[in-house]
Amino acid sequence: MFKQASQLKLRFQTNKGLVSTEQLWDLSQADLENSIKAVKKILVKNNDDELSFLTDTGSTVDVENTLRFNILKDVYLTKKKYQEELRDKHAIDEHNKKIIALIADKREDALKDKTIEELEALLK
Repeated sequence: MFKQASQLKLRFQTNKGLVSTEQLWDLSQADLENSIKAVKKILVKNNDDELSFLTDTGSTVDVENTLRFNILKDVYLTKKKYQEELRDKHAIDEHNKKIIALIADKREDALKDKTIEELEALLK
C-alpha cells in the first residue's frame, strides 16, 4: 500500500497542511487521529447513498481515500505499538534499577555484619 501511495504521489490533509506519506511518521498521535477521523468521515459520506454502486464508475477518490485511511491507520498503529514498547522497556529498566540498588544494599549490609577478621581476609 505504501508503494501504491508513492506511485500516486498521495498527499494527506492534516492540521499541519498537506503531507506526503513519509511525513506521516513525523506527526503526533493526536494529529494522526484527527486525519484518520477526517478521512473516515469522507468515506462514510461517500458511501451514504445505498444505490451509488449503480451509477458509480469506480471513483478514484474513494480508492485514494480508502488507501489514505489504511495508510494513516497503519502508521498510527505502528507508532502506538512502538510507544507502548518504549513505555514497557522504560518500566522494566526502572524495575531493574531498583533491584540492582536493593542488591547493592544487601551486599553492603552483609559486609557490615562481618567481623573485622572476615573483612581483613577480604582485603586484596
